[in-house]
Amino acid sequence: MKRIRIIAVAMLAMLALGAVSAWAADDILGLWKIIDDKTGKPNAYVMLYMNGGKLYGRMIATISLDTGLIDDTLATKKFRADALAGDPPNCGLDFVYELQDKGKEWKGSIIDPADGKVYDCSIKREGSKLTVRGSLKGTGGLLGRNQTWLLASASEMPTGFALPDPRTFAPVIPRKK
Repeated sequence: MKRIRIIAVAMLAMLALGAVSAWAADDILGLWKIIDDKTGKPNAYVMLYMNGGKLYGRMIATISLDTGLIDDTLATKKFRADALAGDPPNCGLDFVYELQDKGKEWKGSIIDPADGKVYDCSIKREGSKLTVRGSLKGTGGLLGRNQTWLLASASEMPTGFALPDPRTFAPVIPRKK
C-alpha cells in the first residue's frame, strides 16, 4: 500500500512538472519582432515554435533598416544567407535552435546568418519582451550581447500574407560554409 502511494505521488509530481514545462513553452511561443541591438530599430520577425521538446526560432520576415518596412517574407524569399551551407533564404531559416527549458530561461544555440558564427543562446521572457543573449561558446554567457524581442501580431504582416502554422515546421539546423 505504501509503495502504491509513493508511485501515485511520483506520477502526480511528473504530471505537475509537465504542466509547468508546457505553460513555460506556451508563454514563449509565437511571433516576435527582433530589435537590432546596435540601431534600436526592428529588423525581423521570428516565429518561436516547439519540436521534439525543444524550442526553435524561424525567420518569418525581414525589415529594411532604411525604410522600416517589411522587405522579405516566407512567401518571397528574396535574400539569402550567403555564409551558410546551401545559401538558404533568410526567411525560413531556423537560426535559433535546440533550446531547452532550464526553468527561468531557455538555453541552446543561435547562428548569425550574416557570417555563419554559432553562439550559445539564452532566452528569457520579461512581460511582452524577450531578452535574447548570444554569447561566445564556453564562456557561460559572459562574453556576448543582448537583443530585445517584442511580442508581435499577425496584423503587422503585409496584406495577404498568412502566417504559417508552426506545428507543420520541421527544423533544419543551418551550418556555416
